[in-house]
Amino acid sequence: MSPALVACSVALAAPVASFLAAGAAPPQVAVSVSPARVALVAPGSRRVKLRNDGAARVVVDVTNRRNEWFVIRPVSVRLDPGRSTVLTLRATRSRRAEPGDHRALVVLMTRPLARNRVNVRLRLGVRVALRVPGRVIRRLSFGGIRVRQDGRARSIIVAAANSGNVTVGLRRVTATLIRHGRASGHLRSRTRRALRPGGHGNVELPYRGRLRGPVTVVVRAELAGGAPAVERRYRIRL
Repeated sequence: MSPALVACSVALAAPVASFLAAGAAPPQVAVSVSPARVALVAPGSRRVKLRNDGAARVVVDVTNRRNEWFVIRPVSVRLDPGRSTVLTLRATRSRRAEPGDHRALVVLMTRPLARNRVNVRLRLGVRVALRVPGRVIRRLSFGGIRVRQDGRARSIIVAAANSGNVTVGLRRVTATLIRHGRASGHLRSRTRRALRPGGHGNVELPYRGRLRGPVTVVVRAELAGGAPAVERRYRIRL
């Protein structure tokens, strides 16, 4: 029989307590995590308690063993019925840690040691709010521009660079074609992308119009996180 998967992001102590109060046998698998929400400032650490209130021995694995912002130790623990243990979440001030507020989810998955007819697994989540001190600098700039011809299809390719210290998400990139002072076409990028600090990339804006010759192109990027939009004007030949 295929394993049964149960999703859970809060402690399971209350249901187990009701089983015991009613005099019934505890369920085979019942693991709780506390706290289910953690606030952390780097550098720093917090502890999370795991408890096995079920009747079976289980192994609890951290499925995302290394997060971009912090590490979790240990990555796997074995719990006997009625026993508990502690995981440690530790954040350091590494060069890759971008200043500002970050949110992550630590996912814990149980797996019983005994072979039963129904292999019940629990998935528990600990939500982490991490703050990395420092000034946040969002600085995106557009570079060179070119026209790419692929058969009858044309695209305008614009280079972008992130010279700030946090990842910048390009939520929406558009371009307006202007000829003789009037808008003659509107283009929009099909994909969204994010640039890490120091990163470079190209934004493709497909064009299916019939304009030929010199035009002014106004490229505009709306950024995620409420940052001011970035805009640049070019003079190109289609």
